[in-house]
Amino acid sequence: MNLETSFHQVLAQCPVCFNEETLTIWDMIDASTDPDLREKLLRKTLQSLDCRNCGHATLIASPLTYLDPDHGLIIECRPDLSPAELKSRLDQLRQEPELVEGLAGDSCLRLVASMNDLIEKIHAREQKLDDRVLEIVKLAVLRHGTAETAIEELRFVRAIADELHFVLRNNDGWFQYALPGQAYDNAAQLLDRLIDTGLLPELEDEAGFLLVDQAYAARCLDAFTAVQTAPGEV
Repeated sequence: MNLETSFHQVLAQCPVCFNEETLTIWDMIDASTDPDLREKLLRKTLQSLDCRNCGHATLIASPLTYLDPDHGLIIECRPDLSPAELKSRLDQLRQEPELVEGLAGDSCLRLVASMNDLIEKIHAREQKLDDRVLEIVKLAVLRHGTAETAIEELRFVRAIADELHFVLRNNDGWFQYALPGQAYDNAAQLLDRLIDTGLLPELEDEAGFLLVDQAYAARCLDAFTAVQTAPGEV
């Protein structure tokens, strides 16, 4: 596979007025050579279909591989795949060693299902945070709740001082949300214990591609709960 920025063009239709526009679809982005594309991706303007007829802007999600050798990061985003297809694709990625040639041993290799997942993983890696730990923190918040209305979505944005900053969505819209850094430390200790005890098979090969999402965090929390409640555990 040629690991450099690449794209193709398609004729896309505006969902509002059905006008057709030529749109550039990015297949791969190398953030080290094209930082402007990274900025557009994070700002959600990378693949915006701006209709010249009605003025409506539509963000087009499509398969995209994000490469950042400076941060040891490769992420394949596949919004076109079902959960079952994502698992099959993960198996395929683990059989493609050419994808990781030249990367450092502590590289982060991820498969994600949406552009929001992709952006979140970029933020985490650039701020030297473990996305596996963040997913555990997020799921703990989602399970226990923080307000009268249920949280529908929680996204990591940044770490400032000793706080983790997120945006959350509930029935009333999007809001800022912060957690003390201790929440991250506690989740990191939980993950370390799971790795040390080998309770999750996917944690045994951290060098390969992983699908680190809410289901991944659920397996971690459930495994840890099982250990805590097992006979003989203190």
